Amino acid sequence: MIERQPWEVIDIGIPHPTFFHPHSDDDIVAWQQKIIGTTRKRLVSFAGAARPDQPHCIRSILLNQSTSTISDNCQFLGCKSGGCDQPESVTKLSLESEFCLQPPGDSPARKSVFDKLISGCIPVFFDPFTAYDQYPWQLPEDHGKDSEFIDQEEVRQMKVNAVERLSSISAREREDMRRYVVYEVLPELVYGDSSSRFEDAISITMNTCSRGLAECNEFYIYHIT
Repeated sequence: MIERQPWEVIDIGIPHPTFFHPHSDDDIVAWQQKIIGTTRKRLVSFAGAARPDQPHCIRSILLNQSTSTISDNCQFLGCKSGGCDQPESVTKLSLESEFCLQPPGDSPARKSVFDKLISGCIPVFFDPFTAYDQYPWQLPEDHGKDSEFIDQEEVRQMKVNAVERLSSISAREREDMRRYVVYEVLPELVYGDSSSRFEDAISITMNTCSRGLAECNEFYIYHIT
């Protein structure tokens, strides 16, 4: 499942397909070099839509924090007009940003998480089920290596300003996190050509299952049929 349900113990979460589909190891290396060499002009960005009709949703609060603090370093890409369906726009925003906000929407998980990770943009999570409790096989156990976490209740109660929190993270820390994302995490999130040699998202799922995990029985049956 690209998003597993918390009450279904046999569900296994695997990454959403992204805009990047490498055919070989060389494709990944070339993309990694491009990401590392890109200048990040903005501290924070968010691709999505506000939810003013949903009082429990923190998106509107985050947008207000972004525009009321260091707005020159923040950018918002609205999805209502179809902007998020354009790979060029989403990738450009991701490549220009240090951090990418990932608040929950209709459900906790977001395709945006993986589009941002493969662009070297450090995701900022507000709900552990957006990624930490979804994709344990592809993301590190030490979540601080590749992401930042801010509790959504603290945002909702105005106890923390997300943009100010992120601005306090040093350039060295951001660079260390980005390098970990690019070199350690990225190859395991993409879906490669069947003839490629690198271990992609499907390979990791299959190899983990091959170690005898009981919850993989149904996956094998479905995959084979």
